[in-house]
Amino acid sequence: MTLLYLIRHGRSTWNAEGRVQGQADAPLDDTGREQARKLARKLQDIDFDAFYSSPLSRASETAKIVAEPHDMPITFDDRLMERHFGKWTGLMSAAIDDEMKKEAHCNWRLDGPPGGESRIQIINRAMSVFNEIVTAHANQTIAIVSHGGLLSAYLAHVIGLPLETSVFIHFGNTALARVRIENGQIHIISINDDSHLDMNNQ
Repeated sequence: MTLLYLIRHGRSTWNAEGRVQGQADAPLDDTGREQARKLARKLQDIDFDAFYSSPLSRASETAKIVAEPHDMPITFDDRLMERHFGKWTGLMSAAIDDEMKKEAHCNWRLDGPPGGESRIQIINRAMSVFNEIVTAHANQTIAIVSHGGLLSAYLAHVIGLPLETSVFIHFGNTALARVRIENGQIHIISINDDSHLDMNNQ
């Protein structure tokens, strides 16, 4: 049995501002670092065999904080980066709404933002890296720190949702999903678990 802990990064400066990040490299803010420390405490007793992370700083710093109690190295892979949002990168949410009205004839979740990645491109990227990780770590427990868009695309695909289905599986900052892979079958154990952020969890 292979067990994956899929983790979204902590809150970044652009998350706090409501900006679309994509592959822009906004760092964690103080809240994001505290979220990561709380997640590290939650996972400190898990016997991980490997850590993987997106190289973008909001993910890599989250991974370093979570991996620190385990004294383990982190493998960084560009394929774990967030979806490329093209011309929408850095825009505020209200500006995105305006852009979507201009492109009303398009399904951006399927076709991608202007100059960005399509849904099939991000799914192919996600499946490539996850398949390699699972093959390399059969019967092990792996932590993977990435981004909401990529993790959502991966889970929607393994659930078997049609490509054209407009579904976004929510991941809050430092929320995690657990996926068990056994005998070729994928079992989703939990999604969007952010119980470590409870104020009573010190």
